[in-house]
Amino acid sequence: MNAIKLLQDHNIAVSEMRIEILEILSRSEIPLSFESFCLNANKTTFYRNMELFEKEGIVIRTEIERKGFYELANKAKAYFVCEVCKEISNVAMPTITSGKVKSVLIKGVCQKCEEE
Repeated sequence: MNAIKLLQDHNIAVSEMRIEILEILSRSEIPLSFESFCLNANKTTFYRNMELFEKEGIVIRTEIERKGFYELANKAKAYFVCEVCKEISNVAMPTITSGKVKSVLIKGVCQKCEEE
């Protein structure tokens, strides 16, 4: 993924932080929260950028227990979130024939936590 081209294609000013955010998201297999980014930026700046990216259709925001998690819109998948250990894992994307699916979130208890 070329972060600079993606920003330019959406008429968004290019900055080092925006490039870094997009590169981190492109390497991730699961949605990430603010804490997962380890950026040298404050929360307000981060969330303003994510709001802009979401508005432009670059990222998808998923809320898990009142906390935002982000992923690139072109990499959206289905996820299972364990309500006990909070681990996020990929699951097969269900086939939906009506409409465009942005993201699928399934909540429950993972096998490891269920056995404990």
